[in-house]
Amino acid sequence: MPSKVAFSNDHSNLEDIEEYYFDSELALQQYFLSSEVPAKFIGCSLSMLQEELKDRTESLDRMCSLEILATLEARFRVDYLVRCQKKKRDVFSKKLRAIYRKKENQASLVDDIISTWRREHPEHKARLDSFQGALDYRNWLAHGRYWQPKKMPHLSRYDYLFLYSLADDILGNIELLES
Repeated sequence: MPSKVAFSNDHSNLEDIEEYYFDSELALQQYFLSSEVPAKFIGCSLSMLQEELKDRTESLDRMCSLEILATLEARFRVDYLVRCQKKKRDVFSKKLRAIYRKKENQASLVDDIISTWRREHPEHKARLDSFQGALDYRNWLAHGRYWQPKKMPHLSRYDYLFLYSLADDILGNIELLES
């Protein structure tokens, strides 16, 4: 078996992302809606300020959504590697080790890891299907949003609150091992 992956333990957790999101949202509102208009906005109409606030809030939403999905990916990949590196003896871990023998650290999150979870733990199928759809959104975000996605005509479904709820549901109901 190849050498073990050294875990950084530097990945985010949902609580930190949530705190950052709400602190940042509040700061944006205070900045744009305070009684003292920042110098750069002197001469702008209220509707222009509100539009700028909306744009900044949408940007915050996308950034935090990406962070949530990266956190979930990290949790599934760490679980995969821990099960393989520590040679866990349960049937599920043995199936993941079979993938590891072929692909090592290059296992596909969706095609290998998530599909094995879905097959071996059908009680989590709906959660994992939602996660897989969210990963399409993550790919669209991470690669610059330059195309109109065909797979995801309803991008508005994926926002920070939806993804936070999905991540909270997954992490609260799927037993993922930690490093």
